[in-house]
Amino acid sequence: MIKTHSEKKSNKIYKYISSLLGVLVVTLLAWYLYKNKDVFSALRHISWQQVLIIILIDTLAFLIISLMNYAMIKKLDPRVGFPECLYLQYANNFLNKFLPTIGGGAAFRAIYLKKKYQFPYSHFLSTVAGIYIINFFTTPFVGLFCLLLIYLQTGVYNWVVILAFIGLFLPSLTIIIIPIKIPESKNRLVKSLKNIIEGWNSLKKDPKYLLIYWLLSVSLLFLTALIKIIIYKTLAGNANLISALFLSTIGIIIPLLNITPGGIGIKEGIYIFSADLVQIPDDILVLGSLVLHGITIIKAAILGGTSYLYLTRKLRLLEVKEQHELICNEKNTRKER
Repeated sequence: MIKTHSEKKSNKIYKYISSLLGVLVVTLLAWYLYKNKDVFSALRHISWQQVLIIILIDTLAFLIISLMNYAMIKKLDPRVGFPECLYLQYANNFLNKFLPTIGGGAAFRAIYLKKKYQFPYSHFLSTVAGIYIINFFTTPFVGLFCLLLIYLQTGVYNWVVILAFIGLFLPSLTIIIIPIKIPESKNRLVKSLKNIIEGWNSLKKDPKYLLIYWLLSVSLLFLTALIKIIIYKTLAGNANLISALFLSTIGIIIPLLNITPGGIGIKEGIYIFSADLVQIPDDILVLGSLVLHGITIIKAAILGGTSYLYLTRKLRLLEVKEQHELICNEKNTRKER
C-alpha cells in the first residue's frame, strides 16, 4: 500500500516525538542511577551460576513462544517449520531490543514469511493478533489477582496499575465473549481491530488449541516470575512468588510504550511506580531490571543477531534464485519466438 503525503508526514512527526521521549526517558534513568549509585554494590551477590540459570529459563520461554507462533502459523501454512519459527522469534527479539520502534521485529517476520512463502500480511497479523487476545486476557487477569492478594496481605493498592490492567482485560474479554464483525475500512485503527478480531475468530474455532495457548501463556508468566525471584532474592532477599508474578504481568504494558530500544527506562519507571506494591526498594527493582536487560541484550545480540543474519541471507539467496529463474524464462521465451 502506497502511503499518502499526510501519512508520511504523520509518521515523521511520530518518529521525532518518540525519539525525543526516548532520549528523555534514558536521561532520567541515567540521572536516577547517578543519584542511587550506591546500589551497584549489590551486584557482587550475583553469581555466574545464577546468570546461567536465568539464561536457561529465558531460553525455555523462547521455545514456548516459538511453539505458540509455530502452531498458529502452521494452521495457515504447513510449509513453515518449527526451527524457522524459532529463528524468526530470536530475530524478532533482536530487532525489538535494538530498535526504538513498536513492532519492528514483527514487521521483519511478516516480510520474511511474505517473501519466502507468499504468506499474506493480513494472515500474519491475524496470527499475531489471535495470540495477543489470549495474552491481553490472561496477563491482566493474573495481574489483577496478584494485586488482590497483595492488598489482602499488605493493604497497599495502586489505582493507576489497576485501571491499566482493566483497560486491557475488558476489551479482550468483550472480544472473547461477544461475536463482533468489523466492516471493511481504510482507517488504520479499524483495520487493525478487524485483524485482531479475525485472528481471534480463527483461533477459537479449535477449543483444543485455545486451551493449549492459554496454558502456554500462563506458563510463560511463571517462567518470567521465576527469573525475577532469582534476581530479587539475590539482591533484596525478600522476593516472593506473588510479587514476582505481578512484576511479570507488568510486562504486558511495555510493548505499548516501546519508545526506547528494548523498552529500557520504561520498565524501570513502571517498577519504581510499583515499588510499594511488591515491598522491594525501588533502587533494587531498577538494578535487577537492568541486570536482566543486560543478560537478555547480550543473548539477543548473539543468538538474535545470528538468526537475523541467517534469515536475511536466506532471503537474499531466494531473491537471487528468483532473478535467475526470471532471466532463464526470458531467454526461453526469446528462443521460442
